[in-house]
Amino acid sequence: MKTFLNIGALSRYQQNKTFVMSTVMAAVVTVLSLVLAIYVNWVFGLVWLLVLVVMAAGLVRQLILSSQDSESYLEELTYRVKTGQQEAVLQMPVGIVLFDDKRVVWVNPYLQELLGERDIIGSNLLDDEAEIKSALEDEGESTIQWLDRSFTVDYQEDLGALYLLDATENVALEKNLADHRLVTGIVSVDNYEEVTEGMPDSETSKLRTEVTGQLTDWAKNYDLYVRRLSPVSYLLMGYQQDLKRAEDDKFSVVKAIREATAQQNSPLTLSMGIAYGEKNIASLVQLAQTNLDLALGRGGDQVVVKSEDAPARFYGGTTNPMEKRTRVRARVISQTIAELMDQSDQIFVVGHKMPDLDAVGSAMGLWRFAQTREKKAFVVVDEEHIFSDIQSLLQAVRNTDPEDAEPGVNLGASIVSEKDALERMTDQSLLILVDHAKEQLTGAPELLDALGNRLVVIDHHRLAEDGLSEKPMLTYIEPYASSTSELVTELLQYQNQKGAPITRLEATAMLGGIQVDTKNFVLRTGSRTFDAASYLRANGADNELIQSFLKEKFGDFKARAELISQAEIRDDAAISVGDNDTVYPGVITAQAADELLQIKGVKASFVLTKRQDGRVGISARSNGDFNVQTVMEDLGGGGHLSNAATQMADVTTNDAYDQLVQAIEGQEAEEASI
Repeated sequence: MKTFLNIGALSRYQQNKTFVMSTVMAAVVTVLSLVLAIYVNWVFGLVWLLVLVVMAAGLVRQLILSSQDSESYLEELTYRVKTGQQEAVLQMPVGIVLFDDKRVVWVNPYLQELLGERDIIGSNLLDDEAEIKSALEDEGESTIQWLDRSFTVDYQEDLGALYLLDATENVALEKNLADHRLVTGIVSVDNYEEVTEGMPDSETSKLRTEVTGQLTDWAKNYDLYVRRLSPVSYLLMGYQQDLKRAEDDKFSVVKAIREATAQQNSPLTLSMGIAYGEKNIASLVQLAQTNLDLALGRGGDQVVVKSEDAPARFYGGTTNPMEKRTRVRARVISQTIAELMDQSDQIFVVGHKMPDLDAVGSAMGLWRFAQTREKKAFVVVDEEHIFSDIQSLLQAVRNTDPEDAEPGVNLGASIVSEKDALERMTDQSLLILVDHAKEQLTGAPELLDALGNRLVVIDHHRLAEDGLSEKPMLTYIEPYASSTSELVTELLQYQNQKGAPITRLEATAMLGGIQVDTKNFVLRTGSRTFDAASYLRANGADNELIQSFLKEKFGDFKARAELISQAEIRDDAAISVGDNDTVYPGVITAQAADELLQIKGVKASFVLTKRQDGRVGISARSNGDFNVQTVMEDLGGGGHLSNAATQMADVTTNDAYDQLVQAIEGQEAEEASI
């Protein structure tokens, strides 16, 4: 009877309020039915009472038995779960390490089996194992290589528990998938037309066979597929693992073909654009072509490897670009620019910040180009930040204007500020950048932002990867050229100038630009450079006037001499570091670098000075035996193989010197490994 009446023996769910209320309600109904039965017939009521007592007794007993069975089942289930957890900890392929104040106090059998005879109990695993320490410092889930396996790491600091999930098979599968992603490349022979011009067909065929043979043999060594598309282009295909091997080899085929063809007095150079990481083949090929365009824009003889999301990797580019003897492209570009001008209501020409004679001279040449198309044009110059030579040039130009000079039609009145240009521009205006192809260098950033979708670029510097945010309508970049003024002079010759002939001052400005960039026809000159100079001289260019523009102040001469006197010779490089508290004009820095290159035994020169904007400017020059472009690119700049520069923010001149030395050493190490 004690057990029968023991309500506490019921299970918990049978003791809750809902169950109790339901039981009370059932009891109330039962009592009412019993009272009703007695009221109707007391004999029937007694019988009904007996029935209700028997039913209640049976129901209570069944509830107690059910509760006892439930408790027994739950106890058995709890035991099995705990046992399963213990077995899982001991047997499942997850390494578990327990710590007490960073010291290992226990490892599960699975991890101990991987450790073998090595005993890590008592060791400071979190500090002793570099892989684990590095993983714990990273936020989120990370994967490490340890004990010749791959583990996904999770650390519960509050419990002092480290979990190592074996991910070896998954990592191997991911690596295999990544290694076998498709890679495509487009190979171009940079100077085939120039080298084979006038060559007999038999020699041309022999040269083409030489290139194809070497390229095919190299591709086979790296399990790459190569297919010739035309005499000057090839298609390259392979897997990403093969690309990695070719990158480790630094694409030696580029150097091999250059040297082999040079021995035949027909030096050919290759450029490659290689793309990876795209799932869509059409996008992959398009990216490869973009990378090839970047390689060609940087002067050719190099390889550009890039995915859509990763920065470009450059290989080669150790030779000066060969001058193109044919002017077919110049004629086509001239006609294309003329068509773009005809479709525009007005033209704005912008040089780089702190423009030199090449930037302003080429801008004036394009202003004259627009006049031959009977289009209004404007040269945008920030006259608050120009050197004395440009000030003298602009003053001379304005002195030639009539009193009623019309902006856009008379050159002096057409030299405007960026603010004036922004007020004049419309959606149909055309913007032309000269002597630069980077947003950070432009002399009119707001104008570039407004007309970025109607843009033409004309430059002779090697193309940088991070040049412009929007793709120009037309890009004419020829790194072989001495100057932008040389390129513009050629373009101008293909236009009818009868109604708007080039003036003496315009020709003088462009010739001055050529002289400045070639150091009076000493550096980077070719036959087309002298052809352009001859044309300008024939149209009235005045050398004496150029020299009057270039005359400098005594203070500038003294500052340049100080920089030269502070130079030190490090191996084959001359390096001069200006005082961090002294501001030097950029032109003085560049001139000092030019003069240091004249020292016997010096292959490269670097001059570091503080600029007016607080940054450190570096001007770099070389005689062609050392690639200063790649050194400057490592420091955020760019330029030519023999003429480059950069500006570095938030550093002192001494800090910049340390970074420069590291970049030079890196360049020397890379060249030594080729």
